[in-house]
Amino acid sequence: MFRSTKECNIHPQNETIVARRNFFSRLAFGVAASIALPNVVQAAKNTAENTKINHQAAKKAVRLPKHTTQQANNASRIATSSSKKATSEQKHLNVSGADHPHAQHNNRVKTVYNSKTQVPPNKNHTQVENGRSHSIIQPRAKTSMSNSASNSVLQKDHVQLITQRSLAFQNPHTGDKLSLTYYEQGRYLDDALNEISFLLRDHHSGEVHPIDPELLDQLHEIKQMLGLKQPFDIVCGYRSPLTNAKLHAESVGVANNSFHIHGRAIDIRIERYSLSRIHNAALAMHRGGVGYYPESNFIHLDTGTFRNWTL
Repeated sequence: MFRSTKECNIHPQNETIVARRNFFSRLAFGVAASIALPNVVQAAKNTAENTKINHQAAKKAVRLPKHTTQQANNASRIATSSSKKATSEQKHLNVSGADHPHAQHNNRVKTVYNSKTQVPPNKNHTQVENGRSHSIIQPRAKTSMSNSASNSVLQKDHVQLITQRSLAFQNPHTGDKLSLTYYEQGRYLDDALNEISFLLRDHHSGEVHPIDPELLDQLHEIKQMLGLKQPFDIVCGYRSPLTNAKLHAESVGVANNSFHIHGRAIDIRIERYSLSRIHNAALAMHRGGVGYYPESNFIHLDTGTFRNWTL
């Protein structure tokens, strides 16, 4: 009993001490938690926000908008197209330079037409008889246009693929008129050549002889140079040997062995065109024989070697 009383006296005191200790421990923990917890929460929030921002930035850096990609592609295509166009223009300039044969041909023709340079007569093919100069022409074997192209650059320019060639004639001696295409799709038309040969027949005897197609090409070239719309007036086309002999006896201007006998010469004039202008155009071709007859008012053309004279 004594022991129980003693224990009862001691127990309340111990409980008080323990309670106080527990109270202060909880108080200290609460204070520490209240101080540390807000910092921990804020740090967690900052970490989460930084992670989100970095993720969005990475998305923007990797993924481009559709319209930006299309603009880049269009810019690349435009640059490629411009490069190809520049290359093509450079090639064109190289082809169409001053060294091109056609450019040389045009410059030579312009020089003759503007009368800046006159082609002097070829004295080696002329002679003087009874106070008048004239040419004695020897016939030659007929050659093709492609073979005669070696004589000059202009001759080479003439031998080119022309889809169609047309001529118009009127013969004041017979009253015949003719306008037709004699060359088409790379070949001469036989029917057309026959009609031309008939129109250019010997009007003294009525004899018909084939006309050299190269002579027709010379007329066509003059037509192109002058931009002719009207026909060629025929002074003389084919001439039979008998007719030529009679004319030779009457005039010193008629060669004994004329190209007219072989169907390789023609004498022409053109209405409303001065003889000197036709003469300059014929000289500009730099092919065949070119005779200038101002007193008789006609130009002589033939398919011989290039030469010129005046009577």
